[in-house]
Amino acid sequence: MTSSSSPPVRLPLLAAIGVNVGWHLALFAAAFALPSIGFAGPVLVNTAACVVPLAVVALFRWWRSPWLATLWPRRPWLLVPAYLVVCLELTRGVVGPASALAASALLMLSVGISEELYARGVMQELLRALSPWRLTIWVGLLFGLGHVLSGLVFGRSPEYMAFQVLHASVFGFVLAALRLHTVSIWPLALLHAVSNWINSNSPGELPVWWEALRLLALTGYGVALVRICAQEGRYGESGQPEAKQKR
Repeated sequence: MTSSSSPPVRLPLLAAIGVNVGWHLALFAAAFALPSIGFAGPVLVNTAACVVPLAVVALFRWWRSPWLATLWPRRPWLLVPAYLVVCLELTRGVVGPASALAASALLMLSVGISEELYARGVMQELLRALSPWRLTIWVGLLFGLGHVLSGLVFGRSPEYMAFQVLHASVFGFVLAALRLHTVSIWPLALLHAVSNWINSNSPGELPVWWEALRLLALTGYGVALVRICAQEGRYGESGQPEAKQKR
């Protein structure tokens, strides 16, 4: 196992960018190669994309690292505000038959696992030598910019891509901040899946003011979480406070 006190690579940011691009390339290859088989197709596509972060895990022998091997998070109460903000959209309800909602839940779970594995898992582990502020900002930004690749390949409009980049960057920043405290990525994968499922099955579009308030709330909470880490010492691979680092 790689020591949590030193970076596993000499150029961690370049390595994180490589993982980001590699995951998307694997996703695109699977999307165009696999046959269309209903909702199971996208599930297989997202599962196939896991080959990239899992290859990095194998390379650095991270199988037993707490962020991957631990199911129950440290400081689980810190997840509650994020879940509450995400679940506020449930006040509008969800639409669709039970079978479609169940299929959507399975799909979004595959998305949450795949994206958290490469982003808050491998990318964040590669960048762990950075200060809490730089780490969380870079993870959020790289996660958001990755949606430009998806938008271009799948023919999304510039307006939609801009919204996705903003939303994904904020959400990625909050998840990265939470990971500093929880260590485990699995409750983050569930949070990610719940957010996507609610957004996909709620009726209509959210009002602009609602979406703006939600993004502000998530950003504020992420900032508070990072400030706590910056003050008490960043959480490393072992889940124990490390020596304080300069921002």
